[in-house]
Amino acid sequence: MAEMKLIEAVERFASVANHLSDEELKIVWKWRTHDTNIRFAFFCTYEELRTLAARLISQRTSGSKIITTAQRALAQYHSAYRNLQAILLGADEELLDLPPGKDEWPLRVILGHIMAAEREFFARIWFAVQQHRQDAEEVKETVEMADEEVEKFVGSYADFERAMNRLSLAGIQAFYDSLHKRVLREISDIHGLELEAPSLWWEGIPLPVEYRLHRLDSHLRQHTIQIEKTLQALAGPPSEAQRLLRLVYAALADVEGVVIGDWLLGQREQQELAATIQQRAEEIGGILTS
Repeated sequence: MAEMKLIEAVERFASVANHLSDEELKIVWKWRTHDTNIRFAFFCTYEELRTLAARLISQRTSGSKIITTAQRALAQYHSAYRNLQAILLGADEELLDLPPGKDEWPLRVILGHIMAAEREFFARIWFAVQQHRQDAEEVKETVEMADEEVEKFVGSYADFERAMNRLSLAGIQAFYDSLHKRVLREISDIHGLELEAPSLWWEGIPLPVEYRLHRLDSHLRQHTIQIEKTLQALAGPPSEAQRLLRLVYAALADVEGVVIGDWLLGQREQQELAATIQQRAEEIGGILTS
């Protein structure tokens, strides 16, 4: 993941900017020699994050820890995760258990389903790679990870279900963040032929680890669309500010994706940008309350 100060700075900017009206986006804001408006602050932040991502990928390409195929797949998955976080900035707590229509899932159920699936994807990716590493010199029959082994690896499903039924929206997001970080950390070392390691699950036929890595991304995208539709049905379309924050979160994900597997890359540069974004957030907050 990116340097925590950078994540915290972007989150602080989002907390200040998330509920801005279209009229508030027009409020005068000065940037360097420009007399512009608060809307432009989103694009400054977006451009700075994208610039940092471009510089870091250049550094990584010329360094010793070239990004692997698995790490790139995890970066794509992480981009989907940040997209969901940006969308949920527009969700109020009272929407959590409201179904958008008859026989439609409320947010709590959708988020629980996303995490339940990712627990399974994660466990089975890890298991297939471990089996491959143990049997690298000997071809053996592909075996499915037992339910008991899954629970030992990611925890009891009953405990997970109870947590999903009682947590607030913020609590669910914190729970998901912990799971997501663990996924990125613990399977970012997959390399080479390990992507072809066979994984047996409900499909009835072995599928390669590479396929399951990309299911992390596509399954999350699938249900993020469902969440977007749910929020729109319950609360209307996102505001311009919320749409702009999706760009900012996508740019943050670019930075974070570059450092997967090279976790200390660009720490100084990230801290410097964090200070800039934090200062911008405080400045805009001051303008809005003056």
